[in-house]
Amino acid sequence: MKARQGRSSKGIIIFLFFITLSSLSLAQERQDNAWKALFTDFSLTASKTIRVETHVRTKRFMAENDQYLFRPGLTFRLNRFSSLSFGVTFLSTNQPEHRLYEQNLWQQFAFRVPVKKATFFGWIRVEQRWQKRADDPFGYSARIRFRNGFEYPLQRATTASLHFIVFNEVFLSTQKSFPYAYNQNWTFLGLKKKLGRQLTLLTGFQRTSVPRAEGFLHKNIWSSILFYRPGR
Repeated sequence: MKARQGRSSKGIIIFLFFITLSSLSLAQERQDNAWKALFTDFSLTASKTIRVETHVRTKRFMAENDQYLFRPGLTFRLNRFSSLSFGVTFLSTNQPEHRLYEQNLWQQFAFRVPVKKATFFGWIRVEQRWQKRADDPFGYSARIRFRNGFEYPLQRATTASLHFIVFNEVFLSTQKSFPYAYNQNWTFLGLKKKLGRQLTLLTGFQRTSVPRAEGFLHKNIWSSILFYRPGR
């Protein structure tokens, strides 16, 4: 009984820690948005996979366009616990009176480690970014992203199809390959449901905090990703 209470206490502490990270200051501006995405994985070999991500992001839930994002990448499985990925991102963002266009290259090291019944996961992703508005030339910047989280099955069976997911991701701008400024923070709480041999749905609430000249822009987002693996 005490062991069970201890595990519950640890879970509550982790939950509060993630929420605190996303709420370090009072909101100066708030948006209520929705993100929808399709991730399609094509297996080349047992250790190589092509992933194609397509994102549609909207403001005022689904009333106003925010971003379109297309991200193809190649993943190399290193072992049962880790992988390396490389890719490119094409992104279009709706801003007042113009659109912001971005192309970036990215490299990522990801890991998944079993911890009793749960799985501890995360990644380190580095992005080299080129952004432009209308006819302006591309401007260069870079950032690094650190994601850490837990995945926990909500059913006793070893092949449980419903999992609870929580993660926090910190973005830092870099200069000469070193982090030097806070860029933004994501906190996510949700469920992952296996819908069949080829389909898995991840859906839940995400809190995104972006610094502004005074205070923060806080985005309350309902985020959903459909993972599709053809040919399985």
